[in-house]
Amino acid sequence: MNLSKFIESIIPNVEEDQVLNCYQVKDLNSSNLYKIIILSNHLEYIPPFEMKTVWEKIKNALCPGGLIIIKTVLTDHPNELAEGELVSNSFRCNKQTGDTLLRSCLKQDLIMAESEEEYFALMRKEDLSFLSEEQKGRFEFHHQNWLIKYGLEVKGNYLEEDVRQIVPGPGRVMIGCVAENNKKYQTQALRLVQSIRWFGESMAGANIFVCMVDKADPDFVKELEKWGVFVRIVHRFSVSHPPSNKLRLFELPEVSSYDTVMLLDCDTVIVQDPSPFMDGNHFQAEMAAGLTVPNNIFRNLFSHYGLPMPKENYLTAFSKQKTIWYCNAGVLIFPSTLIQSFFPIWKKYTTDLSGKKTLLGKYYFFCEQASLSIAFAAHPLPFARLPLIMNFHLTPNISSEMKKSDPVIIHYHKMNDETGFLKHISKNPFTNNRIKLFNQRLKRYLENDI
Repeated sequence: MNLSKFIESIIPNVEEDQVLNCYQVKDLNSSNLYKIIILSNHLEYIPPFEMKTVWEKIKNALCPGGLIIIKTVLTDHPNELAEGELVSNSFRCNKQTGDTLLRSCLKQDLIMAESEEEYFALMRKEDLSFLSEEQKGRFEFHHQNWLIKYGLEVKGNYLEEDVRQIVPGPGRVMIGCVAENNKKYQTQALRLVQSIRWFGESMAGANIFVCMVDKADPDFVKELEKWGVFVRIVHRFSVSHPPSNKLRLFELPEVSSYDTVMLLDCDTVIVQDPSPFMDGNHFQAEMAAGLTVPNNIFRNLFSHYGLPMPKENYLTAFSKQKTIWYCNAGVLIFPSTLIQSFFPIWKKYTTDLSGKKTLLGKYYFFCEQASLSIAFAAHPLPFARLPLIMNFHLTPNISSEMKKSDPVIIHYHKMNDETGFLKHISKNPFTNNRIKLFNQRLKRYLENDI
């Protein structure tokens, strides 16, 4: 079925001047009202963080009883990279699944009036009264079938948690890092981005945000945009403690447009699909590799902030020492609903602690990790510990557990050269194989610039 036949099957004999083919958002800046507004293979190119405004413009340009027609190919995952899809400025950053499309309907108070293959007709719920009883019943029945398909009942209003449950697991994911505007961090950030696109599998098409501190070289921005990256300039968080700049990611207004936010250090690469380990309901992280902030220092910190010292119920990821809840901040995964309440608390403690070097002494480098523990104690969140493979430290000395692990995210620290190739230093054959695959792909890219 082509688009014309699909429209004709729903609303026959529509005059040409009553139809708007919306090729760009600016097409909606018209004072005219339309019986049909068509988004034909356009929705996928509008970033999720712009969609709230776009939906309002669409609905305001729709006459009573009008239809929104969407032509889009549904994917299995909203974060996937389509086979053969080239990453460029026209990157499809807003891919649709059936559940994301239905969720948009419910959030915008629309109904799924009709659908056929890659065509979808949406209508304002309030406009059902303009229809004949026969057509109204037909549209309501079709909408109800969509709800049943995704495990929902027909209700007058849906809570945010209702519509979130339509999209399972991590949902629509935002991956971000924060980089200094110098060659070292530019290379690391670009390699991270490339690793996501090359090896992320169902996460390969996730929206990536690279935050540049204070400024960004235009040529570097252009290179990132070739990979479908959104670049944002952020202010320095702390002059005395650069690692705390990573907190700026959570200040981006775009965060609220995603289900899950993954913050990665620049010195990480994704070498397998991380989505099976992301549940979308908990704050997820792995414990620190070792006691980079010892428990006696934490006792002083918790006393200083008037908080009870947590129990040492955890083991560090690498050295297997008893520790309080103390996570490595190189891989942090938050449901966006949780980070919105937690971030101001983490920011408050990080700001205060970064200005009090004497409290941490020689452990000051780990300020934002220490403040994360303090914030978590002050404002506990539903937490699920990540497996070691989701924050796998590249080091020549490894534990027996690490020898058996096939990493998903490699945290390589300084184990790379200036071009971004990772060093084969691990005694783990799985890790070395992942590094080999990454380096081979990078070599092909640098030789062919593809």
